Amino acid sequence: MIIGTAGHVDHGKTALVKALTGVDTDRLAEEKRRGITIDLGYAYAGDLGFVDVPGHERFVHTMLAGAGGIDTALVVVALPEGIRPQTREHLHILSLLGIDRAVVALTKCDLAADRIPEVTAALRTLLAETPLAEVPVIPVSALTGYGIDDLRAALLASAPRERDRAGYPRLAVDRAFTLPGAGLIVTGTLVSGRIAVEDRLVLSPSGLEFRVRGLHAQNRPAAEAVAGQRVALNIAGPRLSKDSVTRGDWVLHPGLHAPVTGLDARITLLSDAPRAMRQDTPVHLHLGAAHVMARVSLLNRDRLEPGEAALVRLNLQQPIGALAGDRIVLRDTGATYTMGGGIVLDPFPPRRGRRSPVRLMQLGALDFSDAAVALRGLLAVAPGWTDHASFMRARNVRQEDRAELAATVPAIVAGGLILSPAAFDGVRDAILTALAAHHRRSPELPGLQSVRLRTAVAERPPLAGFAGILEAMLREGAIAVDGPWFRLPGHRIALSAQDEQLWKTIQPLLATERFRPPRVRDMAVALKVAEPAVRVTLKRLMRMGQVIEIAPDHFFLRETVAEMAGIAADALEADGTLTAAGFRDRLDNGRKVAIQVLEFFDKSGVTVRSGDVRRVRADRLGLFGQMDGAGP
Repeated sequence: MIIGTAGHVDHGKTALVKALTGVDTDRLAEEKRRGITIDLGYAYAGDLGFVDVPGHERFVHTMLAGAGGIDTALVVVALPEGIRPQTREHLHILSLLGIDRAVVALTKCDLAADRIPEVTAALRTLLAETPLAEVPVIPVSALTGYGIDDLRAALLASAPRERDRAGYPRLAVDRAFTLPGAGLIVTGTLVSGRIAVEDRLVLSPSGLEFRVRGLHAQNRPAAEAVAGQRVALNIAGPRLSKDSVTRGDWVLHPGLHAPVTGLDARITLLSDAPRAMRQDTPVHLHLGAAHVMARVSLLNRDRLEPGEAALVRLNLQQPIGALAGDRIVLRDTGATYTMGGGIVLDPFPPRRGRRSPVRLMQLGALDFSDAAVALRGLLAVAPGWTDHASFMRARNVRQEDRAELAATVPAIVAGGLILSPAAFDGVRDAILTALAAHHRRSPELPGLQSVRLRTAVAERPPLAGFAGILEAMLREGAIAVDGPWFRLPGHRIALSAQDEQLWKTIQPLLATERFRPPRVRDMAVALKVAEPAVRVTLKRLMRMGQVIEIAPDHFFLRETVAEMAGIAADALEADGTLTAAGFRDRLDNGRKVAIQVLEFFDKSGVTVRSGDVRRVRADRLGLFGQMDGAGP
């Protein structure tokens, strides 16, 4: 269990930790000289780990860096002074961070024991509207040892917070230093998952990769650390140095590395905030151990009054790591007071439509800690799908657990999307309806390409997602595909009566001189039919697979093309190559036409040209159907 101190400067937090653990957490010379805590200090006593934070108003940002990962707060109030400004601010911060376990220590009771009833009553009033209303209040003296055993017992009775040990590892870095003979050490609270020696992880947002050489958990050597522990990692990697690590970085599984410069959140402005929050208010944002400047864009209102909550887009001046459920604290632009805070709902928000009614409904659906509940609610809102990878990353769901989560909702995964069954069926029905209508309207055409087909869906899925839906429909046999055209399985191209009549007159012309058929213009003259009409009919026949256009306006019967492929294979020279002259002689149709046919075979992959000769690919000879002529 990790315990973090909270309270006003000089109220005895560090002395109390020393009385509990025997460790003086003030390690800096400046701290010794001034007699106050400036940076985070750490101490351990058995399974208890203490994070001692500064109490001075100038170091609230440091207090925030240490408070995010704690289980229980040790709230310290000196009896001679009672409740002071940082007492109130630290209690606000604990509430905003979701810390609902605490023990209050009334220190220096050897100096002002008579004030115990008065200060206790004032504290109960202050705590009454917080999750800490019923916490123990224990008078103590670090100097005489009075009450220390009772305080220790109360801390031990406080249960640790539930941690996400099933997700990927995620450690909030609050300190980095080097040790002779060991190298670089980073420390922090492991907020999720597990880390073991030899794991390969990423430092975010820099993206530097490294290997875990060794680790300590709760100040003891260990092979593995689990969520909820204070951890020190000995790490090594290319381009990694002490200067490349800063407080606020994250140690992550590579699957979680996705720094953000904007996120959507629900925030509450503290009831005693001195003023309302307007659009585009600049703030100091604290998340984990990170501290960045940001601007607040209110999404569901234009002004946020003290005590009210709102949905917001936070635009950050520099990238940080963030996931859904992370707690945030906001302080004013001068960093003089805490304004409010809240919880991250979507760390990967869309760029457009941030204030639309649909988007606000989506954020309302995401405001649940349970991933299955949030996903079910999100898919119940238009358009009924979301990006699969982004949602699973935002909720820290491991790759091997994602299928089970989708099945629990239930949801359908297709092409990078995760859809509700109703949304999938809606897209499926729209595709089938569009194809049926197209086949009725244009029975002579093979079908629709995916780009045209996607326009038939009212809520158009992303291109990759739509392709995945088409693939799923192909697997189940709901649709069929011919080259780039999608069609209903029972659809076969049918010629109009006029085209059918024209085809009866064209076919003999193509068959009579099968290796040297007339071009479109020659057929139009011979048949006394308009040239465009002949061309249109032949194009339709080509889509039906009856003819193949070898060169512009030069059509061959499909079976003739298959026969010519066989002839090409049979005309090979002794060295296994095919020459244009040899192919021309076998066809007896002139060099120009022979070259056109060979160039068509090159494009189709039947032949592979190398200089003036070609090689025939036996595996492609059946591309145009059965070879009726000569062949291998």
